[in-house]
Amino acid sequence: MSHLEGISGVVLAGGENTRFPSPKAFIEIGGEAIIDRSLRLMAALFDEIIISTNQPEMYFPKCEVLIGDVSTQRGPATGILSCLLNIRHDRAFFMACDMPFVNPELIALLASCSLNYDAVVPFHMGRPEPLMAVYHKRIISMLRKSIGDGVKSLAAILKTVNTKYVQGEQLRRIDEDGHSFININTPEDLLNIDNRRYNKL
Repeated sequence: MSHLEGISGVVLAGGENTRFPSPKAFIEIGGEAIIDRSLRLMAALFDEIIISTNQPEMYFPKCEVLIGDVSTQRGPATGILSCLLNIRHDRAFFMACDMPFVNPELIALLASCSLNYDAVVPFHMGRPEPLMAVYHKRIISMLRKSIGDGVKSLAAILKTVNTKYVQGEQLRRIDEDGHSFININTPEDLLNIDNRRYNKL
């Protein structure tokens, strides 16, 4: 798959990591760290790749561009704002650092819908997935306001901007089993993953 034009790729690695005993980005699946899987995926899709992190010392060998939070109010919304303020393009695809099986065709689908929307977000199992979505710089002012008002919920922020939800048959055609939406929050989540089944992704 060729590069997606006019869009950057961002791995969100700024979470608190409270439910896993080690940094989730470095969990190995099939002998490869999730962060390495994610960066390999993005290298095939984007001409600009960024890691959003407040611990740059952990990621210096991984990526040329590391962006820390521009606000003391921590959370994914702050990470997204910080990156939108600094990316080369007007749009960026964001994914959490604990999602090892994201399908590149799904990323391409989200990107293809994103020119006329402020945000393009998958809607899976009855809820939005705002940590695997495309955001446009047009939401910068709303993000600033929401963060300043103490609003941390991305789902709530999405209701205030022009958001397209990708769902139903559109998602099933690309990712019938929902593997792209698997994330590893706890050691139990890791134990439930069958590496032999997923290693090919």
